[in-house]
Amino acid sequence: AAPPTPSRSFDPNAGAAAEEEPAHSVITLFAAGSERVLLQNTIPCADEDSGGAPRMPVALVVPHVYFARQLGDVHGAPDRGEGDAGTVISKAVLRDFAGLENVDADTTAALLNFSYHLACGNTDEAYKSVKGVHSSGVWESMSKMCVKTGRLDVAQKCLGQMGHARAAGALRACGEPEPEARLAVVAVHLDMIEDAEALLRKCRRWDLLNQLYQACGEWEKALEIAKTKDRVHLKPTHFAYAQHLEAIEDVQGALSHFMHSGTYRTESPRLLCSLGMTDDLEAYVEQSDDMHLHRWYAQYLESKANLEGASREYKKAGDWLSLCRVACFNKDLDRAQKICEDSQDAAACYHLARHLEADGRVREAIRFFQMAGRVSHALRLAQENNFDGDLMSLALSSDPANMASAAKYYEQQGQPSKAVVLYGKAGCQKKALELCFSAGLFDALRKIADELNADSDHEILAKCAEFFMQHRQHEKAVHLLSISQQYEKAVDLCCEHDVQISEDMAERMTPDKSSMDPAKRSEILQTMAKLCKKQGSFQLACKKFTQAGDKKKAMQSLLKSGDTEKIIFFAGTARQPDIYVLAGNYLQSLDWHNDSEIMKNIIQFYSKAKAHDKLAAFYDACAQVEIDEYRDYEKAGGALGEALKYIKKAAGAQADSDARVVSLQNRISLVDKFASVRKLAKSSPEEMVSLCEEMLQTPEIETAVRVGDIFAQLVEHYSEVQDFEAAHRTVERMRASGIVLTPYLDHSLLVSIYNAVGQPMPESEPAGGAAAQGHEDDGVHEEIEEEDA
Repeated sequence: AAPPTPSRSFDPNAGAAAEEEPAHSVITLFAAGSERVLLQNTIPCADEDSGGAPRMPVALVVPHVYFARQLGDVHGAPDRGEGDAGTVISKAVLRDFAGLENVDADTTAALLNFSYHLACGNTDEAYKSVKGVHSSGVWESMSKMCVKTGRLDVAQKCLGQMGHARAAGALRACGEPEPEARLAVVAVHLDMIEDAEALLRKCRRWDLLNQLYQACGEWEKALEIAKTKDRVHLKPTHFAYAQHLEAIEDVQGALSHFMHSGTYRTESPRLLCSLGMTDDLEAYVEQSDDMHLHRWYAQYLESKANLEGASREYKKAGDWLSLCRVACFNKDLDRAQKICEDSQDAAACYHLARHLEADGRVREAIRFFQMAGRVSHALRLAQENNFDGDLMSLALSSDPANMASAAKYYEQQGQPSKAVVLYGKAGCQKKALELCFSAGLFDALRKIADELNADSDHEILAKCAEFFMQHRQHEKAVHLLSISQQYEKAVDLCCEHDVQISEDMAERMTPDKSSMDPAKRSEILQTMAKLCKKQGSFQLACKKFTQAGDKKKAMQSLLKSGDTEKIIFFAGTARQPDIYVLAGNYLQSLDWHNDSEIMKNIIQFYSKAKAHDKLAAFYDACAQVEIDEYRDYEKAGGALGEALKYIKKAAGAQADSDARVVSLQNRISLVDKFASVRKLAKSSPEEMVSLCEEMLQTPEIETAVRVGDIFAQLVEHYSEVQDFEAAHRTVERMRASGIVLTPYLDHSLLVSIYNAVGQPMPESEPAGGAAAQGHEDDGVHEEIEEEDA
């Protein structure tokens, strides 16, 4: 079958493509059957030889496309041959036939098939179509065509056919991931630099583009790419350019780019030195403040035996070690010492110290070893020369290993006190203690014991504790026993010698729950709590009793402290009836009738404990307070009613026959009756007087109502109705009954009564009358229960 031919530029599809291109172009296409049209090439219609003048495609004869220039542009065209035809008709070579315009017809057909199969994406068929071609020029042209079409796989085969071993090897060695980057390698070896540049730009491999420009000598472009796109390689680019300039002997340019590359400290002096430009080298260094340059130049001068100049440059560079080394080489030790003292440079001091040691000046060597921070060398010299005074101060400023070494030296020299100090500082506490015991250094032992903690060795702690017990230092012994977890022994020692227990000490002597048997732990805590209680530390005793699980004893200890707030809080959290009762009993000993919060807590605690007897007694006490302090029998009756309710609960099923219930009911009856009588003073005074006289004759009236209140009610009534004679008689009856007047009657009222009847005021009242007033405490305020250990 005949090979397919490219379609002409006036194909409808080509027209559509042309409309999309602002610059007029002719497009050559392959027709693959009746359904597929494949792009082969695009050729601009503008004539580059005539300054971009437009032209029209008129014919296609492979491998050329022929164009006709517009008539208006004919005279502007250069002469192309004889006659006017050369100036009107021009031709362009198809891309796939570039350089192969004059091949034979078979080769042309093979190339056309090759181009068609590539456009179809059929690599194997494309290779088969040109397999019989043996011209290296043809294969090179096809390789270039593969670069332009981006067919790396076909290009690799073409390189093999044309025998381009260098390009094929470079392609195999290329490990870049981008296909364009590998294709650019082929383009470079085929001398297609512009195509390689375009490919690298397309895949944005600016680093490779930078290398391409460097290889091509395009240094300005390479630097521009490095500055804008590849800044990570900016300094290497400057360095490579500087080396290039050095090779072409452009010294100033090379120095400038060595500076930009950051390698000027070594490369610039090397360049000037290698060219023998010593004056320029000196001027270059002098005008710079860079310490590395001055050090390099100093080393250069020293290598030339110019020690004075080298010292000057070392000083500018701040290289005190080298400056000291030069001074020592010149035997100028005074200057070397001044350099070390002024600079305090460790390396310089160490160098001078070694020099002084070699020269036999040991004390000075020790000083400079110490300045250099090489204390081990200073200690070595001090020990070798028996400088004991220097040795102690040196050891204390050194590390633990050197301290231990110095301590061993002092131990061997028979100076245990110094050895103990150094062993302790070095962390060798066990060794220090052994030395204290053997040498009898008690003061040193106490200092070591003060530094011990829970992390110290338990054997050391036990030894120290034993020592302090033997010397009656009980507090320190207890402290050490506690942190060594010998809790029982520590508590026993406190009890035996009555050691005052502080809160911190108590915490240290408290075993962890998981460290021993719960029963044993509780026993230790109880013993400690009893001792705390004995010593008056009631709150601490409460805490330890609580930790031991004995909340009742904890409460009893807390009651001793008198801290009401904590007592209320503890009782609320304990949730035990006996503790509620203890708390209620304690609160009754306070001024509860003037503090509603305390009264509320008393009732709450007795209620939670279901202590009905206690509640009844408390309400009875409340009633008595209302009578004694406020003469409010109505409220007193209400309180007695509450007391009766709880007495009945306490008595249970036998409540109706209980003597306490009967007695309290009688009292309530009398109190309520007197409260009612007092209300009759305004509405029915005669009845009120009659009832009061009747109550005065009632047996056991004083168990419920104060007789003085009944008399006072009568006196106040008679005074109000101006019957002062009756009032006076009633007052005298009170006095005859041995009742003290002042708690019941105002002094002004008494004065007005005695003045009205013309009698003098009595000078004094009968003694002992107070015993007849009201009732003694019925035992409401009970003793707070307590159990002593």
